[in-house]
Amino acid sequence: MDAPQLIFHDNFQFHDGNIIVSASGSRDGRPSSTVETVYFRLHKSVLAIYSTTFADMLSMPQGDADAGQAIVPLQDPLDHVIKLLTAIYYGGSVPQQPLSRAKWDFLVPVLMLTDKYDMGPLATNLLPSLLEDWPTALEQWDAAETHTRSIIQVTVNRRKKNRSLPSPNDVLPEPAMAIKFGQAHPAARNVLPAAFYHLSRLSHVVPEGFFTFLREEARRFPEYSLLSGADWLRIVRGQAKIRQWLHDFATHRNYFGWPPSCPRRKYQLTEDGIDDESDEEGTPDPCRARDWWHARVKPLILELGAKMAVDVLTEIETVRDIVQKRPILIGDDDICDDCLISFRTELGDSRPKFWAELPDFFDLGDYPNWGKS
Repeated sequence: MDAPQLIFHDNFQFHDGNIIVSASGSRDGRPSSTVETVYFRLHKSVLAIYSTTFADMLSMPQGDADAGQAIVPLQDPLDHVIKLLTAIYYGGSVPQQPLSRAKWDFLVPVLMLTDKYDMGPLATNLLPSLLEDWPTALEQWDAAETHTRSIIQVTVNRRKKNRSLPSPNDVLPEPAMAIKFGQAHPAARNVLPAAFYHLSRLSHVVPEGFFTFLREEARRFPEYSLLSGADWLRIVRGQAKIRQWLHDFATHRNYFGWPPSCPRRKYQLTEDGIDDESDEEGTPDPCRARDWWHARVKPLILELGAKMAVDVLTEIETVRDIVQKRPILIGDDDICDDCLISFRTELGDSRPKFWAELPDFFDLGDYPNWGKS
């Protein structure tokens, strides 16, 4: 009886290869696709350069043989093996585009296999491309957000003409995948605070109505099946801590000081321990900066905290812009220009303070380099 014909992958059938590797599954990783066993004729020397594990494993022939060459069956999914070998042999074709779901779909399986097969140099080369999408520094986050909004706008405009084109959810990195990867891959742990923050700012309620599809275009929902009960607990607790942070900022409690005093007048301490403005000293017409904060700015911030989910980093900028435009939007009878500038500075400074708290909001432990590029 003739031996079954081996099916080799076209891109990995090197005529001078001296080891045959096999893997089973579907080539694209989809459950609905055909399951098959595919063979790869490779070079021991190339695999040994990338991995001592591969070198040790492939030095021990096992199974059948083809033209005197050993066949080593791998237990990893076929599509993962194809991606790993692509990264090894055709590194230039590996997706590297920022904020690309295709990049994550490709690199996450590869990097999980680099852990399994002790391929540190390859992981070191590929990992930064993923980490940049969920950064540790606020400036990089802001840049990624600007890029994300641009991608969403372009994608939405294209889908207005053809609804069969990919949606933003199909194009942008999927946050639950980032969380699972960060939890499983120690070197990728830095993606967790930003990814959890992204999930915390979503309401996770699918809107209804005639314009539902338009509103959904602007969201980046996760693959909910990937999130565990512990993940959801982090999100819920994080949202509660964020609301408390907003309340403390609006009322200037805990580590926030009182709103800055108007430099044109002195303050006196009242019986309840609160500084009050004195009408006896200062300029003839000093402003009441603190009263203005509590009457004008505090309600705006508390309104944010009342939402089910809030994007603090974006909304604080909105409040800051409102304060900047105060002659038109919120009146200016009670505040001088010096105090207005001081409030705008304080609102701007609150964003890095908030960013610094992200690991604590989601109970993620110690992040010594958080906030650094």
